[in-house]
Amino acid sequence: MKHRFWICIFLAALLASCAHAGGSKPLYTFNAAVPEGWKTVATEEPMLFMTREGGYKQFVLIRERPLTQPFQFTQKTMRAGMMPEETAEIIINEILHDPNIRNFSVTENIPARIDGHNGFRLAFVYTDLDGYIFKTIYYGFIKDNTFYNIRYGATQEDYFQNDLKTFEGVLASFKLPPAK
Repeated sequence: MKHRFWICIFLAALLASCAHAGGSKPLYTFNAAVPEGWKTVATEEPMLFMTREGGYKQFVLIRERPLTQPFQFTQKTMRAGMMPEETAEIIINEILHDPNIRNFSVTENIPARIDGHNGFRLAFVYTDLDGYIFKTIYYGFIKDNTFYNIRYGATQEDYFQNDLKTFEGVLASFKLPPAK
């Protein structure tokens, strides 16, 4: 169970509210609705991490990261103007190099539009070190010098189908601020 916690935290930190305290400025620039009955989990990363029953069951994570920030396991970076399929490959390779992930299998890798931006949609399954199987949908796109990702992960057997519509609502609510 301890491994599941660290995998969820790692994946949250790796890939896409800071439920920010008091009057401090949030660490992210996007807007997205938190579903009724879900809670946000505070992080120090520029992300919104939310769950209904805990990250072991299901989570939605939205993250922005500078293109120049290397990924933890491959040390690869992204660049402005990359094609969505190139960015998807970087994400897939990063997950493949994560020693906490077993039996990783991509079930879908297709183009997608996110808030009007060209990006990609991945679907994949993996097993964590405790043997729990997770199913994930992962959207990503580049805008200017930032990579945005929106993902939904849940234990395949229990929660994935139950909260899929909720995730689709969060995805539809995702907005970047208008250009200045």
